Amino acid sequence: MKEILLALSSHLSQIGLNPLLSKIVSSLICLIATILIGAALCATISFLVKKSVFNSPTVQSHKENTTQLLRGSLRLVFLWILHAWIPGSLVWNEVASMVVSRILGVAVTAAAASAVCAGISWIASIERIKTKAKNLSSKIMVQVVKIIAWSTASIIIVSILMGKSPVFILSGLGALTAVLMLIFKDSIIGLVAGVQVAQNDMVRVGDWITMSKYNADGNVIDIALTTVKVQNFDNTVTMIPSSALINDSFINWRYMSDSKGRRIKRPVWISATSIREMNEELKADLVKQGLIKETDNPISNLAAFELWLERMLEANDDITKELTCMVRQTEPSDTGIPVEIYAFTKTRNWVEYERIQTALFDLIFIFTPKFSLQIYQRTGDKGLLFGESQQPLKS
Repeated sequence: MKEILLALSSHLSQIGLNPLLSKIVSSLICLIATILIGAALCATISFLVKKSVFNSPTVQSHKENTTQLLRGSLRLVFLWILHAWIPGSLVWNEVASMVVSRILGVAVTAAAASAVCAGISWIASIERIKTKAKNLSSKIMVQVVKIIAWSTASIIIVSILMGKSPVFILSGLGALTAVLMLIFKDSIIGLVAGVQVAQNDMVRVGDWITMSKYNADGNVIDIALTTVKVQNFDNTVTMIPSSALINDSFINWRYMSDSKGRRIKRPVWISATSIREMNEELKADLVKQGLIKETDNPISNLAAFELWLERMLEANDDITKELTCMVRQTEPSDTGIPVEIYAFTKTRNWVEYERIQTALFDLIFIFTPKFSLQIYQRTGDKGLLFGESQQPLKS
């Protein structure tokens, strides 16, 4: 560029322009030519890329990120051409050349950081589409890399403006490390926690999580570097700091959703006063109703009830047989004797699960009196769910 400028300035001087005017005009001509060459080159690259790459199905699926990457790359190329050629066209004025060189250096550095960030976003979007993964560990890593890219660019920009080496800037930052860590303590903690959450696969977008401390009970809709956004089932949104997921406990229902079934673990409280030994009359009545078999020999009406429950669960098509399915008694209390249903539904869908569970216990509540048993309800010493009109069979 310097040789071209000198030749052009010399030619202008020969046709009658004074030396200063010749230098200014030649600089303007070089400036315009540089801009036109850079614009033409970028337009050509853009045309070729769009014709050869944009028709790909993979690119079409994330066209926005590809467009941003292309624009960022072309901006970088254009500014780099200006930075390489324009300062050389101002050699007749060292101050102007230095100022323009530093301004364009800052612009090139910022454009390079922007292009790197666009490239990282493009790669991450392709990876998410290919893997169809719901976790956003890649998003957090992208944000970390972007922070590093812009931090590096900021140091280089400051060094360009000061006319110093980036090493000099870094040595100066070393003395401010303690102050910076104190000021940005929460951000640094959030950054580290966000990386841990992502790398340990603790939470993914779409997971149902429950965190009572933050009144969060819903689906994760976004995972950022320092926060996790949860849309609760009442359509409110809770923002949880990433550090809270590391320091506090929470429930992630994903593993239940990915399992072979969803657990039912609920007791029926039987009044102890209604339990009695099995006799011939009661057994004959239960056999007649088809609740037990003639060959069964339960020791009490409660044992007969538990036997019926087991068979009822085995015959229920909504209950999976691949996982534990049982009826058990747990420790008695002042509310009666708990007979617990421990089984798993085939579906993990919440609505279907609640429908199956409700239908199951409706059936249990209906059939319990047929075994001369009463379900305890705390409404006084004789608070029974079915009232005094439900009289047990005589023993």
